Amino acid sequence: MRKFVLAAALGSTLLPSAAALAQPVPPPPSRYDDRRYDDRYYDDRSVADMDAAQRRFDAAQARFDRERDIYERERQAYQDTRARYEAERERLASRAYDGPTWRGNDGQTYCKRKDGTVGTIIGGVAGALLGRAVDGGRNRAVGTIIGGGAGALAGRAVEQGSTPPECR
Repeated sequence: MRKFVLAAALGSTLLPSAAALAQPVPPPPSRYDDRRYDDRYYDDRSVADMDAAQRRFDAAQARFDRERDIYERERQAYQDTRARYEAERERLASRAYDGPTWRGNDGQTYCKRKDGTVGTIIGGVAGALLGRAVDGGRNRAVGTIIGGGAGALAGRAVEQGSTPPECR
């Protein structure tokens, strides 16, 4: 009896799966990718639809080509303008002049001259010390003042006199 119960239990568990195995397995549902390579899909479409799609594609390609040409022209114009700007900047930088003389717009030659400030100060100090040493009296203020004034004038003249020969 035990064998009979075990056989019945085994049969009841295997019976539903045996019934499922007896039925044919349906094919998996077709995906969109499978349709793309199926010739029947293209046969279903009319030739007019294909021609319309091709015309739309050609029109879009023509618009793209026109826009790309406009872009290329504008980019080339920008590059040319930038190159001209850089060349002009280099040209002006090379013209920058920092020499002692220059010709003005009126045709006259102008000179860059020193204003004599440093020479005036150094000459004044040196003249004051020399005047103080030369004046031997009790009050050396007069010698210091006269020496300072004479030294300042001499220092200024010396500094301004050191201009290039073409400025004289």
